[in-house]
Amino acid sequence: MLKFSLVLVMFTMTSLAQAKDVSALQVGVEYARENQEKAEAAYKDSLQRVSDSETRLADAQKNLTDDRQKAEVAKKNLEESKAKYEKAQQVLDQAWKQP
Repeated sequence: MLKFSLVLVMFTMTSLAQAKDVSALQVGVEYARENQEKAEAAYKDSLQRVSDSETRLADAQKNLTDDRQKAEVAKKNLEESKAKYEKAQQVLDQAWKQP
């Protein structure tokens, strides 16, 4: 009977030690899973930011192209207006010079 009790106590202690090891492993796995979820969320967030930045960059490049075209048209209009002004000023100056 004493042997049986000793075996039962040893088995119980071994089972408790194994249960503690399993519990520690479960905690480790849970911690690793949480870290993985955080890393995955950070990765998805980074991908979304990259996508948003690429969209803004494409929009900015389109706006830059449009603004350059508008600037060219404005420059042409300025040059034409300047030429018309100079011509009108010359006509006025000639009119004042005539007696």
